[in-house]
Amino acid sequence: MISTMSNLIDFSSLNDMLYGDDDYIKEFAEAAVISFSEFKSNYSKYLSLRDETNLRRAGHKIKPVAQMLGLQLLIDEYEVGKSVIWEEKSDEVLNQSIEKVDEICSKILSELEDMVSE
Repeated sequence: MISTMSNLIDFSSLNDMLYGDDDYIKEFAEAAVISFSEFKSNYSKYLSLRDETNLRRAGHKIKPVAQMLGLQLLIDEYEVGKSVIWEEKSDEVLNQSIEKVDEICSKILSELEDMVSE
């Protein structure tokens, strides 16, 4: 389970990258909400289908943003998802990965939405 005590997003890094400009930060956060919502949905869909090609597309699309925000936890679980397909792991393992990504993305989205509403 993801800790609710601390933020997953490295806000100091985001602030530095966007020169502390509140308008840019808010605009970035709004775009990131869309990106992480899409990834959350696509990860579940494509991993359930064991569709490596589209799972990789979804991952390649979110990975740079995740790296910018210091979200290694999400990147690591995406790698787990690929290995689930490669190693033909059980549906139970597959569903655990989907649940974990869902939980991580929900926390990320909550943090981003809090930033947008400030």
